[in-house]
Amino acid sequence: MITIKKEKKQKEVTEPYYLLRYDYMIGDSNGYTTKEADISIDNPFLERYYTLLNSLHETEGTWGVVLDEEYLYDSFKENQITEDDYNFLLRLMFKGKKSTYVISPENEKYANEFAYGVQSDNEYSFLVFEGLDLKYVDEHGKKHKTEIK
Repeated sequence: MITIKKEKKQKEVTEPYYLLRYDYMIGDSNGYTTKEADISIDNPFLERYYTLLNSLHETEGTWGVVLDEEYLYDSFKENQITEDDYNFLLRLMFKGKKSTYVISPENEKYANEFAYGVQSDNEYSFLVFEGLDLKYVDEHGKKHKTEIK
């Protein structure tokens, strides 16, 4: 007897969104881990944030990018990023940190979405940031690759 297996009905997501994945190496190549943040589809900061973070490279005296305030400051001092870029990243990456970057009240919720994926260490070692990956998640929960030019 042949039975037909029906596909499960896909779970509907109320709104499409972006899934921002932060890739990290644990310590000196002791393993790898990721963190994810859900980003609103209409987030006005996404492209700039993605481009800036993926453009960072090691600073003098280090052998990898660490997502903490000191490293960001060193990146600014070595002219990897501008002062405005530094303040922009500082504000988006670390909720509650003082920054001169001004965000309008209606964009405050968008600014706070990025911090969920930022991490500089775990229980036993530091984390080296290796890049961001961005996926679009449609209204049915299906993930799609993206490209930012």
